[in-house]
Amino acid sequence: MMNKKIKNIGGIMFNTEYEFDSIIKQEWGFPVVYDGITKISEYKEAPVKILWILKEGNENTEQEERDHRDFHTDVSNYYSGWKATYKNIILPTYGILHNLAYKDLPVLNDDAPINNEYVLNKIALINVNKNGGGSMANPVVIEENYTKHKEILLQQIEGIAPDVIINCSRVNRLFNDVCKMYNLSKKQYDFRPEFDYVVDYASNSEKLLINYWHPGAHMTDESYQKQILDIYKTWKSS
Repeated sequence: MMNKKIKNIGGIMFNTEYEFDSIIKQEWGFPVVYDGITKISEYKEAPVKILWILKEGNENTEQEERDHRDFHTDVSNYYSGWKATYKNIILPTYGILHNLAYKDLPVLNDDAPINNEYVLNKIALINVNKNGGGSMANPVVIEENYTKHKEILLQQIEGIAPDVIINCSRVNRLFNDVCKMYNLSKKQYDFRPEFDYVVDYASNSEKLLINYWHPGAHMTDESYQKQILDIYKTWKSS
């Protein structure tokens, strides 16, 4: 495992991610899927810095390198089935950025903006497995990637410097390690009887971490989006 630390780690946000890309390439080898902040200039100007942590990119064709940051700048043209995953990223993200409840969310356009705002340019998205995978992630592979590349993934999270982290990787050790890294207090939000879910989250006065499901999980859009926004509002009001 590489233990190299780079100069913009330690609570200082990336000014560019290309230096870190070389570390990702060396750690994961080929094929490699680069990820992170879609557009750093827009991310820095966002009222809330949001990081989504996913499992792996869906790479159906063999290739050596792919940059998901390019993909996220124009997701509807890159991927015809984008809504299956990205509607449940875009809508709660918009709600957080504008401090809206679920019932007040506007309609998502067919080409991904909301009210002419393209929120994927304002956030960061990373994968635990940066070699990519198929349409169904193997949880054993995701866990193995976290075990092998834990230090690099935590460095990447530090360099992204988010206010809100939504951990959709289903790697509970990642949740625990990020809690320790930022000294977050663990809590639970019980959505019963409205929804049949209890969600783990953690926070301090500066950061919120939600341990959640993949955006394509078998649950209603309302329950997926509303739970994230309800936890965010609870944190903001505390």
